[in-house]
Amino acid sequence: MLDYQLIRSKRRKTLALQVKEGKVTVRAPYYLPATTIDVFIKDKSAWLLTKIAEHQTRPQRFDFTQGSRLLFLGEHFMLNIFLAHKPSVFINNSLLSETDSFDDSKPSLRQLNVIISNKTHDKLIDPLAKAKQVKKQLEKYFKQQAEQLIIERLECISQQTYLIPKKINIRQYQARWGSCNNRGEVSFNYLLIMTPIFVIDYVIVHELCHLVYLNHSKDFWLLVEKHCPTFKVAKEWLNTHQSELSWKKPS
Repeated sequence: MLDYQLIRSKRRKTLALQVKEGKVTVRAPYYLPATTIDVFIKDKSAWLLTKIAEHQTRPQRFDFTQGSRLLFLGEHFMLNIFLAHKPSVFINNSLLSETDSFDDSKPSLRQLNVIISNKTHDKLIDPLAKAKQVKKQLEKYFKQQAEQLIIERLECISQQTYLIPKKINIRQYQARWGSCNNRGEVSFNYLLIMTPIFVIDYVIVHELCHLVYLNHSKDFWLLVEKHCPTFKVAKEWLNTHQSELSWKKPS
C-alpha cells in the first residue's frame, strides 16, 4: 500500500487524489471508512506510481543560486547574478556573470539577470544571505511584472465575459493561484507570472466565474468552459510544472 496523507472534510462528497512533489494526498468525506479509502488507493496505484515517477524526474525547485533555472511566462530562464553600482533585475543582457562557474553551454536558455549592488553585497556574509537577497529582488520584479500583466488581462477578459470584480488584489500565496470572496473581490498570486499567458487567462476566468458561483459545482465549471474552452489544458500545465512553480526558502 502506498503511503499517503489523508485530509477529511465534512463538506466533501467524493474522493480526490493529488500528487505533489512526489507525495500523495487523499481528500475524503468525513464519514468514509478507511477501508474504502484503501481500496480506492489500491485501484489507483498504477496511476499514482506513474505520477510519482514523473514528479521525481522533474526539475527541482528554484534555489536562487547562480546558474539555476526558473520559469517566466512559461519559458525557462537561467539565473545570472553579478555586481554593479545599482541593484536591478532584467532579462537578456550580454554582461558577464559574477563567477566563472556560470553555465552558458545551453544557448537555448535565456538569461534572467539579477544585479546586487556592491554596497549590499558587502553586507552579505555567506551564500545563504546572498540567496535571500536574490530572492528578495526577484520577488519585487515578479510582483511588478505580474501586477501590470494580470490587470491588463483581467480588464480584457472582464469586458468579454461581463464579469467585473469590485476589487483586485495581487500578492503571493503559499498554496493557491487565486481566490474570490463574497464581497466580489478577486486576488491573484503574483507568481502566476511564471506561467504562460493561456494559464494566466484560465486562472483569471476561474476567479471571475466565482463571482457567479462561489463554489466548484457543475454549473461553475460549465461557466468556466464557456469563457475558457481550453481550461483543462491549463490545469494540466499547472499540474505538470507544479514542482517548478513553488519558491522554497533559500537553504
